[in-house]
Amino acid sequence: MIGWLIGLIVFCILVAYCGVPVLWTRVFHLSSRRYTNKPGKVALTFDDGPHPEYTPQLLDVLKSCGVRATFFVIVDHALKYPEIVERMKAEGHEVQVHGERHLFVPFLHPVLTYRQSIGASRILQQRFGVLANVYRPTWGACNLATLFFLPRHDMHMLLWSVMVGDWRRTEPGELVRRVSDKLSDRAVIVLHDSDWSYGAERGAPLQVIAAIPEIVQAVRERGCDFALASECV
Repeated sequence: MIGWLIGLIVFCILVAYCGVPVLWTRVFHLSSRRYTNKPGKVALTFDDGPHPEYTPQLLDVLKSCGVRATFFVIVDHALKYPEIVERMKAEGHEVQVHGERHLFVPFLHPVLTYRQSIGASRILQQRFGVLANVYRPTWGACNLATLFFLPRHDMHMLLWSVMVGDWRRTEPGELVRRVSDKLSDRAVIVLHDSDWSYGAERGAPLQVIAAIPEIVQAVRERGCDFALASECV
């Protein structure tokens, strides 16, 4: 009986710490945002980079399209390829926080949770001089510690309204169609500029890069312009 009661208590604690925050942010969209604050503005965002092969090619395409985007970077990657982060800054893009490493946040204890969010932000600010105050947890999933830490450090959580499975190799035309079908005023589009994360298929970002000009055209045909993550929260 005592063992059963202890097990039930532990289960309830885990649900409160890991499960409820995911429902709170992903399902009920509380303590996080998934749209921009400004009508007529769409945010184009990229997760998981920087990557030494794909991110420079993506930056080339964004430059040719005249679009500024937000890169939610993995700090370990950013420190390994600082020249790419510096290029992002120089070309008017925004650098924000995706985590110190690509970990599944709900199962992290509070110390690692802090490092994934607040700690990662401070590293980016100290190393690159950016105001990294917008956090997108890996896989968009957080825990109770995340919800405790962010407001106390003036950080905001931004998820997305448009996700199209681009971590799998998909024809550019199909990616454009999926984005267009979900596109709305004030949308936040999430794409990926790396294939290192769990579940990503090798070479998938090349299809994303090829789709960018038509995605940009689709946004502009809706009468929208582009916003950065800091303009969304």
